[in-house]
Amino acid sequence: MILKACAVNLVTPFTDTNEIDFSVLEKIIDKHLDSGVSAIVLGRSTGEFQTMNDDEIISILDFTLKKINKKVPVLIQTGFNDMTRSVTLSIRAKMSGADALILSAPYYNKTNSHGLLNHFKSIMMAVAMPCFIENDPDRCGYDIPIDVIVSLSELGNLSGVIESSEDINRFGKLRSSLPADVSIISGLDKMVIPALSLGANGYISVLANIWNKEAVEIFDSFNSGEISKARELFYFMYPIMELMELEPNPIAIKTTMNMLGYEIGEFRLPLAPMDPDKAAKVVNLLMDMSIISV
Repeated sequence: MILKACAVNLVTPFTDTNEIDFSVLEKIIDKHLDSGVSAIVLGRSTGEFQTMNDDEIISILDFTLKKINKKVPVLIQTGFNDMTRSVTLSIRAKMSGADALILSAPYYNKTNSHGLLNHFKSIMMAVAMPCFIENDPDRCGYDIPIDVIVSLSELGNLSGVIESSEDINRFGKLRSSLPADVSIISGLDKMVIPALSLGANGYISVLANIWNKEAVEIFDSFNSGEISKARELFYFMYPIMELMELEPNPIAIKTTMNMLGYEIGEFRLPLAPMDPDKAAKVVNLLMDMSIISV
């Protein structure tokens, strides 16, 4: 399986002029190379690809691939709400050497099941490489019907489903409906224990940008049968997970990283700095947990 265990979803650092800061990105990648994370994920809401053009996205991919040097798989979001753009970007990512693509549900131009199926099929057939479908109803406004995902599994290059909802019932339905070789991945830190309990193969962690060893340990403990240990660490990290939801992702995680000295810069509009009162809650929790620097 290309994506299993605990993968980290990288934030994108920006300079003072809002350009991609590759020097800081290099430091972030170096932090994860020996951390035990099973894969590097680029894009999704954490990576802010929605504010970038295709050349910028591919430049991040090329830089990351060179740094990782095949030590772990690199997955990149290339599926957006425009089929033509998604196909073009997916082909470019394949040519660069990405290990797998992440295809998110189209947003704003909401469609029906027939449209969804053809949208994803067009991308997957054009690239003929491993693809992950991501269901993210909070951001896209709807759930991808499971029968659409089942139909896509018949193409042969559906490697998995990234389930980014809090609907625990979907994890059970997905696992019981899809072939065993199609991975089920939780896209939310706070759903890792429930998802693994229903047969998920791993999760994509935002918190791993800072606490990568802890995120890895949650999965490894659960996977080795040390359920109580996994739960204990999960409950310890849960207050942080809740604070990361005070603002839309990645505002809270990037703010926290800056507080801890990562110097990853600010955001591109429409994302904006964290509300001061909410940021104060993060500071207080970090102090309570005696976390004061990188």
